[in-house]
Amino acid sequence: MTWGIPDLLGHLDKLLTPNLIGTYRSFEVTEVVGFHENGPPINFVSLLVAEPSLPAETPVSPFINKKPIRLPGTKWRFGISRFWVSPNYLSQALRHLETRGEWKLTSMPLKVGKLSAVPPQFVPADTHVSHPWNGVLKNNFFDGSHVLELVDGEKIDHRFLLREPRLLRKLAELVRQYVPMGIDGLSDRIGNVLIQFPVTVAVTKYGRNQNGKFSFEPVWHSSVAVRPLRVSWEIYEDATIEDFASMDVSAGPGNIPVHSKRTGARYVLWDDANGVILGASARSAFFGGQVSVTSHTINPTTREFLKPPAEGGAAEPFRLLLRDDPPVPASGPSSNPREPWRSERIFRDSLHTLHARKEFVQYRGATGTGRSEALADIEWLMEKHGRSGVWLWDPYLAANDLLSTLFLCPWPGADLRGLSDGKTPKVCKHCGKRPDESSSHALHECISTPRKLGRLPWRLEQREMLERSKGNCQGLTLEFRVREGGAGWPFHDRFLIFPAAPGGAMAWSLGTSINSVGQQHHILQKVPDGELIREAFLDLWNLLADSKYLVWKTP
Repeated sequence: MTWGIPDLLGHLDKLLTPNLIGTYRSFEVTEVVGFHENGPPINFVSLLVAEPSLPAETPVSPFINKKPIRLPGTKWRFGISRFWVSPNYLSQALRHLETRGEWKLTSMPLKVGKLSAVPPQFVPADTHVSHPWNGVLKNNFFDGSHVLELVDGEKIDHRFLLREPRLLRKLAELVRQYVPMGIDGLSDRIGNVLIQFPVTVAVTKYGRNQNGKFSFEPVWHSSVAVRPLRVSWEIYEDATIEDFASMDVSAGPGNIPVHSKRTGARYVLWDDANGVILGASARSAFFGGQVSVTSHTINPTTREFLKPPAEGGAAEPFRLLLRDDPPVPASGPSSNPREPWRSERIFRDSLHTLHARKEFVQYRGATGTGRSEALADIEWLMEKHGRSGVWLWDPYLAANDLLSTLFLCPWPGADLRGLSDGKTPKVCKHCGKRPDESSSHALHECISTPRKLGRLPWRLEQREMLERSKGNCQGLTLEFRVREGGAGWPFHDRFLIFPAAPGGAMAWSLGTSINSVGQQHHILQKVPDGELIREAFLDLWNLLADSKYLVWKTP
């Protein structure tokens, strides 16, 4: 069954029914408009968000940027417009588009491609996993939004951005200075018209209760009459529905039996009588119980040890406040106009969002982010994902590196592991020191008279350093192993691994060894399948279980 603009108009009228999913009296319109030389204004994205207030008067000039936004290296200029229209006005504009092929919400029509209506969509709010949709939609925080969409299936005027991703990234950076839209995370939506209906008639409370059941409760807006709903729940993994249930709910909590302990649960809240969704979750790290008061210790515990300064120098006493949060429960041309643009989406997410989550961070050495910032990013990741454990896999991993990283994991009892190949940076022939032992982490330059420095065997050197610096080891569960001789296999890549994160194993490629993070160009990047990295680490780790490969472990 095809879906056209008349169908979209019918569904638009349905969603506008008062108190069906909300009450809407206007649409806030945000448009990114492109100008190329003397050509007509071109739509790069139009977002219309349904709101409860009456429409404000449209300003004479709807552009919120006072000067044109110039895209470097091109002849393109951009403007960002912001205004409001009534539901009737939007319906008229859609009928005008159907008959004339012209997108006109103001006195200035925008050039668009051949726009095709696609069936309605529902976009859940982000859980522990975010989606680039929510980098474009407005405030999709609670129970999600219905989205109607008109798709430009050709993108003739936009292909220069798709051919050169650096231009798309730069345009997104410029746009974000005016509106919080991560258009680089949704390159397949460039040129489209998006109509968003946030669900506001009810919000949902959900979680796993103490009896191992899935507790679910719709909380209705005070102005809306309670009506029967149905919640369906499932865990979908490995092309299999591993657990599922459905039950009727209206007001008050309902309890759904849960059989699987796996993560990845999701729900959909249905209004069957009206044929609409009133809420849904994306794939979730399993729900963490009902609202409760969490007690914290009055005298928090601290871990004390000698920490090497990020910029070099003698180790200094350091006190780390340990977290005491409650534990998390275990856990050919297509007929679809969205294609091929969706499957060829340039960026999985907005660069801005990826950077905020530390999923893609570029360090440029001396000309950019320094060592202290790089170590701070690792510390942020450990606090975010390391409750159950953090593993470091680095051929050059040494005692100082552990003191700068794993010792700073704030989660007491977390499973901390370090795996090294026992490699060391070259020793300076003049002063006998390695670059990682310098008083400064700047590039090592020495013109001293050549001399030899007696050194302890590597493993003993690391052990003595950790014994001198370990402090009280409060809440610290750390083991450090080294591969040597013919055991296992040599390795080169460097990974930061979270083996038991709430959504499953996660891993980051460090791009360089811990002893040089932030000092030279490298990229910290989340890898797609953390479970594969975890298993590879364990394969080698388990081969090194003999005590002769143990460097140090907490007493």
